[in-house]
Amino acid sequence: MFKFDGQTEGFKLILYHIKENAFTTGKGEYLTHKEVRAYARCLLAVLCELRISSGIKAQINLLLASLSTGGLAHYDRSFLASQMLNLLRKDEEEDNSTNGTFF
Repeated sequence: MFKFDGQTEGFKLILYHIKENAFTTGKGEYLTHKEVRAYARCLLAVLCELRISSGIKAQINLLLASLSTGGLAHYDRSFLASQMLNLLRKDEEEDNSTNGTFF
């Protein structure tokens, strides 16, 4: 999809910005609710291309759908982004332990 290689680094970076609720511009610019919802919809669009386990993908799909809805406080959006980052970290750890074990 648009030469997207399935890596999670950019995906995680956007989630990190949502979690911290600020860009790293150094100007203290905060994300608006509208911007967070726009990011969530974009992340939903590329989720199917990520190289992560299907169980994690299903959970992230639900959390992104929740993140893209209206009416959530910034704290809630930050929490959801944090949980998605934890899921991605868990998936990477499981993948590394599986790929690193050869008998």
